[in-house]
Amino acid sequence: MFDSTFKQPLQITTLVFGLIAGVVLTFSTNSLLNWVKKKQDVVDNYTKTEEIADGVVGLIGNTPLMRIKSLSEATGCEILAKVEFLNPGGSLKDRAALNIIKKAEEQGLISPNSGCTIFEGTSGSTGISIAIISRAKGYNAWIIMPDDQAEEKYQLLEKLGATVEKVRPASIVDKQQFVNLAKSRAEQFGKHQGVQQDVDKDFEIINMQNSIDNSRKAGFFANQFENLSNAEAHYYGTGPEIFRQTNGKIDAFVAGAGTL
Repeated sequence: MFDSTFKQPLQITTLVFGLIAGVVLTFSTNSLLNWVKKKQDVVDNYTKTEEIADGVVGLIGNTPLMRIKSLSEATGCEILAKVEFLNPGGSLKDRAALNIIKKAEEQGLISPNSGCTIFEGTSGSTGISIAIISRAKGYNAWIIMPDDQAEEKYQLLEKLGATVEKVRPASIVDKQQFVNLAKSRAEQFGKHQGVQQDVDKDFEIINMQNSIDNSRKAGFFANQFENLSNAEAHYYGTGPEIFRQTNGKIDAFVAGAGTL
């Protein structure tokens, strides 16, 4: 009788303590989880995904504006410079080259990792931009240049994986002029097993390599001089960037003229 009477309060006490322990443990666990979540939110705020560039292509654009201190103080005006040399290829031509290639992809003219080759005739920075972006996106680059350029240009393009074709300088009306020849090479590419068959022996070919599968290859002429995607890269990209960075407060804009 004594044992039965004693055990009943003991069981109730044990049950109560168990419930209390469960509640405390639940609150403790929830508090810990909330603390961990808050810490993770803080980490996420410091490492936003938009701050992580998606490869080389993700580094193109969104360049900073820099206040030129000496000129600003000398003139009494705020003179700012758009720091385009921070693009991967070292110039604003990266913007145009990227947009030209993107538009060609959207139109189904080329597809990455299928042996497609992008052709361009250039003596300047556009070739470097096309070579960098082509390699990053899975294309071959074929750059045709006058043979009177600095040797370092040819070497850099080679290092970037581009095929470099050097031709004699010629008038724009000449079919062998480097821009006209780039268009011709693009049209010829894909009609045969390899465009090498169509290259005249008089032209010096450097680094004729094709590391990408050629199952569905196509040739595409970038045509920086006439391709509207060139200008649109700045109309929809560079321009709005500058407007945003200055809060729309611009009194004058100055830029060098060229194949921007």
